[in-house]
Amino acid sequence: MTPRKVLPYLLLFLVLAGAYFGLTWRQERREAQEEETKKVFAVTAEEIKDLALIKGPQEIHLAQQDKEWDLTKPLKARADQQVVETMLSTLARLKRERDLGTLEDLKPFGLDHPAFTVTFTAAGKPHQLVVGAKAPGGRSYYAFRDQERRVLLINSGDKESLDRSLTVLRDKTLLAFSEDQVKAVKLRVDHQKVELSRAAPRGWRWVGHESAAVRTDRVEALLRQLQNARARDFVTESPSNLTTYGLAPRPQGEVALETEKGPAVLYFGTKGKDGVYARLGPTGPVVVVDQDLPSRVAKAAASLEDRRLWKGDLSQVEKMVWGPAAKPWVAMKDKDFWKLTGPEGQEVRQHAARVELALRHLQDLEYVRMLPAAPAPGAAAAAVALSDGSGKLLYRLEETGKKAGKELEVRAETGDKTAGAAISAKDYDYWQAEMERLTIPPKQ
Repeated sequence: MTPRKVLPYLLLFLVLAGAYFGLTWRQERREAQEEETKKVFAVTAEEIKDLALIKGPQEIHLAQQDKEWDLTKPLKARADQQVVETMLSTLARLKRERDLGTLEDLKPFGLDHPAFTVTFTAAGKPHQLVVGAKAPGGRSYYAFRDQERRVLLINSGDKESLDRSLTVLRDKTLLAFSEDQVKAVKLRVDHQKVELSRAAPRGWRWVGHESAAVRTDRVEALLRQLQNARARDFVTESPSNLTTYGLAPRPQGEVALETEKGPAVLYFGTKGKDGVYARLGPTGPVVVVDQDLPSRVAKAAASLEDRRLWKGDLSQVEKMVWGPAAKPWVAMKDKDFWKLTGPEGQEVRQHAARVELALRHLQDLEYVRMLPAAPAPGAAAAAVALSDGSGKLLYRLEETGKKAGKELEVRAETGDKTAGAAISAKDYDYWQAEMERLTIPPKQ
C-alpha cells in the first residue's frame, strides 16, 4: 500500500484517538468534580491548626505548635502524632454518602443529643461536625456540618476514626530520647544492675567494671527497645500513694538515661491486672506497661558484656576450614560466592550472604566462663579455622572436651593468644547445623 493511501487511515486514527482521550479526560474531570462536591469540608489536613472532641460533658482539646500536636484540655501533655494526623486526614477527605436535606426535627437522627462533636479551625475559619445515631444497616451515621441543618450520612469507618478517647489521643512514649544523644545508661531491673557511659561515638564503658568489654550493637538494640516501649494505659496523673503500685518506698526497678536534653527516667512497680505499673520520672503519671517489659530489659542488660572469643573483622576472612583435621571441608571466597570443597572431593557453590551469616553466628559464640588453655586436641577433634587472603590465621576454634550438660569446652586461638573457655553447647550445635546446611547444594 502506497503512502498516499495510508495517509487517510492515519488521519482517521489520530482523530479517533484524540476524541477518545478527550472524552476520557472530560469523564475523569467530571468524576473528580463530583467527588469533590461530596466532600463535607473544603479543607486540607495542613490547614487544621486546632481540634476539639466533645462527648457529653467531656471535652478534649488539641492544638498544634511548632508542627507538633499537644493536648491542652483536660490535661497538658504531648499527643499521639500519628493518631491526630489520621483524624486530620479523615476530616480533610470526609465525604457524605447521602444528603437527606434540611430537616427541622433532628431528634429521630440522634442529633438533638449527639454522640460527639468535632470542632476545628482551618484557614482561620471555624468548623464543626455533629455526629448522631447509627443509621439502619450499621454502615453509616447521621451527621450535620457547621450550622447547617442538612442531615448527612457519613461512613461508620470515618466516624470511628474521629471518635477517639483521651487515652488513645495521648502520646504513650515511655522514654523520649534520641539514641545518638544518650550519654549514660543506668539499669536496675530483676537483679540486674548496669551502669554505662559513652566512651566514643559508638563505644561504651562499663562503670565500675571497666575491664569488661561492652557489645555496642547490644547497647544500641537495648536503646531501640526502650525507645519503642509504650504505655498500655494511664492510671493516675498525681498519685497520692505510690506504695499501692510498688513504686515506694523504693521502685522495683528503674531505667535512667542521661541525654543531652536532660534525664529520661522510668520506674517499674509491681504487677497489676493488665500489666506492670510504672512511673514516667519522679513527678510523672503512673502508667501500665507490658507485663514482660522489665524482664526483656533485664535480659538485654545481662547480655551487654562482650564475651565473644573472636572480635575480628569478618570482611578479612577469605578461607574457612572446618570439621575433623583428617576429613575437613574447605571454603574459599570468590567475589560474591564461596566455593566449598568436601573431604570426598564434593564441590558446592554458595552465595556469600549465606556463608557470611554462618561466620557471624560463629563469631557470636560467647564464653560462659574462661578456662586455662588446654593443649591442642588430636586430629579427630572438630575445629574451624579462618584465614585471610595471604593465608594468615585469623581465628581457630577447637573442641577440647566432652559436652557437660549445657556447656562445651573449647580452645580458641587468635594470633599469638590462646585461651580455653566453656561455651553454650546449644549455640555451638546450632552453628554446626548451619555449617552442615552449607554443604547441601542450593536449589536451582
